[in-house]
Amino acid sequence: MKAVLLIAITAAGLWFNWRHMKKALNGITEKNKTEKSAFSRFMNYPMTIAWYGYLFAFFIGLTVNNLIFK
Repeated sequence: MKAVLLIAITAAGLWFNWRHMKKALNGITEKNKTEKSAFSRFMNYPMTIAWYGYLFAFFIGLTVNNLIFK
């Protein structure tokens, strides 16, 4: 039961993470249409990518840590 619950939480977390990452990147794209500075347009992306990358690593690590490395 523990394994099924962990896999379900990971799958749901990855799905929500992917969905919200796409939404955030689309929002940045829309925001960048009105931004004049190329540096400002570029700097909207790194922290967003870092945050969602962290969340992907967290959900994968949750499963790996609890199912493989007991």
